Amino acid sequence: MQVLTSGRYNAHTHAVLSVDIVGSSKASDDLLDPMKTEMETLVSRSFTAVGLAPGEARHFRETGDGLMVAYPDHAVGQLCEVVFHLDHLLRTRNRYARVPMRARVAVHMGPMADNHRYHRTYITLTRLLCASTFNDAVGYWCRSDPTGDKFGAGMIVSQSVWRNVVEPFGVALVPPARCARISVTTPDFADSAWIHLPGLDAEAVLAELNPAVAVPLVFDRVSRLSTTA
Repeated sequence: MQVLTSGRYNAHTHAVLSVDIVGSSKASDDLLDPMKTEMETLVSRSFTAVGLAPGEARHFRETGDGLMVAYPDHAVGQLCEVVFHLDHLLRTRNRYARVPMRARVAVHMGPMADNHRYHRTYITLTRLLCASTFNDAVGYWCRSDPTGDKFGAGMIVSQSVWRNVVEPFGVALVPPARCARISVTTPDFADSAWIHLPGLDAEAVLAELNPAVAVPLVFDRVSRLSTTA
């Protein structure tokens, strides 16, 4: 029996990112296309801000109101920093917009074959983006900040990205101390992940959602929750 290896399938590790508009299904029909177009523009500007050429993304896939893209694995740190710029652009936009717009971002890394259209790495990315605890944290700030000028985007990163890039202080714009660990469990996926809310303390946000979760007493939970980027 022949051993099937990643080389046989021409698979290489890629850094992958997914972006989704929060609550777009509740928007009126006349806003759907403009929101999608505007989000694509802001995401493209965020890629450029971290030094990635939007046109060089691989395995591009549209996901309704969002998208998934892949870059070479060495770009994973830059993909993590996309959320910082996207959050800033969305908050700035929301100050002058009739309807606020926010985004969820997920970052992962894994093997992808150039000659394949269906990838396990993208499946994992989707599971992360849909993690209930992450969505609860994003929803909490959407309710707390109805105008969208304090919170524009939140991010979830996989365990592999956390261990290899974020935790060793490999991403200047994603300080590990401001991230929070969560568990992601679905019928076909179970792993740890970390969430980051630019300018906010993710641990304090989770504590607001679940008071049973302990928060270090050295921190002032109220003041940290009110901090903006």
